[in-house]
Amino acid sequence: MAWALIGVASGLLSVVPFRRLAPLMGHNLGAAALLPIADAGRLRRARLIGRAVTTAARFAPFRADCLPQAMAAVALCRTFSVPYTAFLGASMSTPDKPGELAAHAWVRCGPVSITGGTGNFHRFGVVACFIAPKIGTDVLGSRA
Repeated sequence: MAWALIGVASGLLSVVPFRRLAPLMGHNLGAAALLPIADAGRLRRARLIGRAVTTAARFAPFRADCLPQAMAAVALCRTFSVPYTAFLGASMSTPDKPGELAAHAWVRCGPVSITGGTGNFHRFGVVACFIAPKIGTDVLGSRA
């Protein structure tokens, strides 16, 4: 399922501008950094979703970088009732490309990094933050 979702996201990104796909990611809070609160069961599901997406991306014959992975993770989180925050970030000071704009997408559920790795708040400035539509007030402000 994760592999198919990454493929769908990749295909959509190749023909539809992201600004039209952005509403599918959730409610856009802009340049915020919020993390949802989740119980132990949902954190466990978040870890499983992360493993599934990461494994599927390794074997994908299509674009499977951070953005399609984040889109697939969002779809799986919604399917399995896992609260999430999806981030889009940018940086001008990455070690591999100094002085060039680098962009990154990642998804978190509380302390769990679902896709995109850890330490992204230190490397990328948050440009957009998308939260699950039914997240309500169970959100922590964070610069984790």
